[in-house]
Amino acid sequence: MTAGPDMVFSEVFRAMYPEVLRFVQRRAGPDAAEDLAAEVFTIAWGKWGAVPREVRPWLFGVARNVLAEDRRVQGRRRRLELRLGGEREPLYDEVGLTAMTVDLQVAWARLSDVDREALALVAWDGLTGREAAQVLGCTRAAFSVRLSRARRRLKRLLSDVEPHAATGSTPCVAHDSTPSTLKGTP
Repeated sequence: MTAGPDMVFSEVFRAMYPEVLRFVQRRAGPDAAEDLAAEVFTIAWGKWGAVPREVRPWLFGVARNVLAEDRRVQGRRRRLELRLGGEREPLYDEVGLTAMTVDLQVAWARLSDVDREALALVAWDGLTGREAAQVLGCTRAAFSVRLSRARRRLKRLLSDVEPHAATGSTPCVAHDSTPSTLKGTP
């Protein structure tokens, strides 16, 4: 969505709220999504005079920053709860993970946050390469490289899976099962 000088905040809010809410839901879950989406538009309201002409990628960038701050707060809260409760944080269980039947969800989880974000902006949020670069605050060329590498790593994770040894079953993902939105050019 392109905001002109005469575009009013309420029009942008009505048009973009569902997209921002979906963006946040996919990253933070449904429980916190409405509060976080509201925070995005609170920030947009406060900066309305300085909002760039292309408001959609700008809003997604604000949402990304709001999500990052929420993760920091949740991490601090979790560490405090662990300290107060005398619990230990769960350890990464490599044996349990490799014994699982591998599918797209597990491959996705093995990707870095940077790779997941690049893929999600294009596949989930439908942004162009130029818009995604704006969201991430990098050049179009840098985003293109980041997206290409993320696609390559995801494809490798999906194709390098060994059959599950305990059951003799094969992975539930075919070698060329990368969703078409992840295959195309940004």
